Amino acid sequence: MGKYVCFKAIDIESTNTKMKPIAWFTPQIPVSFGPLEYNGLPGLVILVEMSNRTISASKIVLNPKEKIEFKKLIKGDRITEEKYNEKMKTLWNSINKNKE
Repeated sequence: MGKYVCFKAIDIESTNTKMKPIAWFTPQIPVSFGPLEYNGLPGLVILVEMSNRTISASKIVLNPKEKIEFKKLIKGDRITEEKYNEKMKTLWNSINKNKE
């Protein structure tokens, strides 16, 4: 993909019966980040192919000249990772149920 050497990762645990999602990542950018739940690989996920859509990076800017500022959240409650995963699973199940 562009000037980066990419590797293919197939989500073998996916329940998608039409096509297992495929993520293309580059270890040349050593950040474990990607769109949706496609992260945790040993490099930046640049492209994800799914049965009904494709998500890809349109531009990668390393070391931007402008400072990136993150603001601290002031609303919300702290929850554990386990509770977050539980909430996300419930949300995902309700989304999938509405598609049927």
